[in-house]
Amino acid sequence: MKITHAIAPVLALIAGGGAIAQAGPQTDLFAYSEGTRIVQYPPDAPLHYMDASPLNLIDGSATTDWTGEAAQPAIFVFELAERTELSRVSFDTAGLNRDTKSPRAVRVEVSDTSSRSGFEPVLSATLRMKANGQSFAFAPDKRPVGRWVRLTVQSNYGDDYTGFTGFHGFGRQLTQQASMPDVTGSYEGWSGWGRLNLVQQGDQVTGCYAHENGRVSGVVVGRVLKLDMLQTPPGGPVRRMRGYFGVSPDGRQLIGIARGTSSSDQLGYATYMSADKTGSRAGSCG
Repeated sequence: MKITHAIAPVLALIAGGGAIAQAGPQTDLFAYSEGTRIVQYPPDAPLHYMDASPLNLIDGSATTDWTGEAAQPAIFVFELAERTELSRVSFDTAGLNRDTKSPRAVRVEVSDTSSRSGFEPVLSATLRMKANGQSFAFAPDKRPVGRWVRLTVQSNYGDDYTGFTGFHGFGRQLTQQASMPDVTGSYEGWSGWGRLNLVQQGDQVTGCYAHENGRVSGVVVGRVLKLDMLQTPPGGPVRRMRGYFGVSPDGRQLIGIARGTSSSDQLGYATYMSADKTGSRAGSCG
């Protein structure tokens, strides 16, 4: 694996051949479940097409992938929940249907200004084909700080399409300002929800949705609504899901991803779920 030093030098390749293990927080701050949002992505794979969605880079599973055409560099911009000091980043490239889709040359930049400007290069690297946990640590005195991370996939291993199964970031949050407006209300849900009703009291949320007598309970953490979801179809087994949701900038839409909680569910794609707010009062859950 080739590493090209940039403004913030990389000290060590931790996994997959590296000799230096780095201590520190193990929370993946790039994860959707931690409040990271994708604010720019290639146009050939919309977010809601989960079999190729850019969300698969940050969905917490190394068995799901973003896929896009390899004819030109693919650029992603991630907005973190908080201003963050990064200690390391890592990449997953295994689990693709063709190994030659694996990303090869990548560049990472960080901005403390906005999602469109102020980016400084912090890492250029050549990734290995079919290898998860390819991790790079930054020198303690050169750790990049910002809220926006730009990932550019510059090349792959020869396929007409590029696939990528995971992009992760670790470090420490320097602020605790992320928040979510009160989600109490009624919603018209898509992706199978039907009518959705939510009630928020403090940071606790309960509610229901029409599909298979769905019931939800959860908590708001920063700008993430974390929901346990229970579906009881007539005559069928109960299905349990875990969902992570955010609110659109205008406060009118609930958007997130959810997947079942069984071990087999973790191997499959999450479900993209959205709901449009239609009223500020929750309806009856029956």
